[in-house]
Amino acid sequence: MPFHANVYKILVASPGDVEEERKAIPDIIAEWNHINSEIKSVVLLPIKWETHSAPLVGGRPQAIINEQVLGGCDMIIGVFWTRIGSPTGVSESGTVEEIEWFIKNGKPVMLYFSSKPVDAKKLDLDQYKSLRSFEERMQKIGLTGSYENIIDFREKLFRQISMNIDRIIHGAPTPILTQKEATAKSEELRKLINQGRVYIEDYEKDGVVKSFIVKGDTIAIKEDLKRMGGRWNKSLGGWIFSKTKEIEVAEFIKMSS
Repeated sequence: MPFHANVYKILVASPGDVEEERKAIPDIIAEWNHINSEIKSVVLLPIKWETHSAPLVGGRPQAIINEQVLGGCDMIIGVFWTRIGSPTGVSESGTVEEIEWFIKNGKPVMLYFSSKPVDAKKLDLDQYKSLRSFEERMQKIGLTGSYENIIDFREKLFRQISMNIDRIIHGAPTPILTQKEATAKSEELRKLINQGRVYIEDYEKDGVVKSFIVKGDTIAIKEDLKRMGGRWNKSLGGWIFSKTKEIEVAEFIKMSS
C-alpha cells in the first residue's frame, strides 16, 4: 500500500580504490528502507556523481558537480582506504571538497577509513600521506570511523544512518564541533559518568592515546556497546573504542545511568 514519506538524499563520496564499498552503500540504504521506511515515514536515496550529474562545457569540473548534486543532498557518506583523490584546484580532492561543503553547511557527515591490509608495492605514498593527514584533521572534530572488512562496514554504516535519521526526525541534527568544543564536551561527560558504576579511561599504546576503555558494570549495556563498535578486551577488563567515539559513547552511558 502507498504511504507518505519524507525523502532524504545521501551523497556517496570516495576515491576510486573503494569500489566494493561504493557498490555496497546503495544495498545498505535499500535494506534500511525495507526495514524502516513505512514505520518512520522516511525514504533514503543514494546519490552518486556518476549517475546524478551531467557533463557541461566550461567551468571547473568539481564546481559543476557541486552545483548539480551537493545542494540537493541531506547528508554524505565518505569512504577511504589508501587514496585521497585528485586535486580540484580548491581542495585536496573532489571527495574532500564535498565533505568540507557538508561540514560548512552543518549537514550530517559519515566518514569511514578502511583498515584492510595494504600492498606496499602498489601504494602511492604521496596519496597515502595526504589521506592520513586528512584523517587526522577529521579525527580532531570527531567525524571518523574505521572498519576492518565489508561486513564490518555494512553494520557500522547501517547503525550510523539510523542514528542520523533519528536526530533529523526529532529536529536535532548532530552539530559539528570544533576541536576545542569536542575536548571540553568529552571532559564534561567523562566527569559525570565516572561518578557511576560505569566509567571511561584512556588507553595508551606505544606512547599514544588513540582509544579509550569503558569499564565497570557493563553487563546490562554490553549489547549496546557492541553495536556502537566496542570490542571487549578480557585482559583489560573493558570495551575498547576509538577516541573519535568518546562523545557518542559517553552520552549513551549518561542516558543509560
